[in-house]
Amino acid sequence: MAKTTDNNKKPKDNQAINTERNITYQKNLEAGKHSYSKKTDHK
Repeated sequence: MAKTTDNNKKPKDNQAINTERNITYQKNLEAGKHSYSKKTDHK
């Protein structure tokens, strides 16, 4: 089993990942996805 230390790990750019995720989320919102269509019948 290979031993991985912190020096062997690839650097991860979390800011870029979050930005890309937010851009795709906004595009999906504009396309009408993630919209709630369930009607509530509170009486």
